[in-house]
Amino acid sequence: MQGSSSRQLPDVQAQEVAQAAQANAQKNAEQTELSVEKLQAAVEKMNELMQNGQRSLNFSVDDSTDQVVVKVLDTSTDEVVRQIPSEETLKFAEYLEGMVGLIFDQQA
Repeated sequence: MQGSSSRQLPDVQAQEVAQAAQANAQKNAEQTELSVEKLQAAVEKMNELMQNGQRSLNFSVDDSTDQVVVKVLDTSTDEVVRQIPSEETLKFAEYLEGMVGLIFDQQA
């Protein structure tokens, strides 16, 4: 009888650990979503403030890297004078994220 109850205990513990991990993952996903929403709201507010002035700055969030991008625009031509970080830097960051994911997939 004791053997069967000791076998059930690890199963119960495994279920509890799995449930806790799932709850933690869900919480992290919600926090990430919330922080992305806050960042997007801040970006929109900065763009509104810049449009009211004579400055030609544009703030955005890069979809692939979730990095804030600042563009300096020529107001007469709407041409991008400078972008921070540059397109090359954004592409490189996206490439690195892909490589890190590939490395971890191969190790698992």
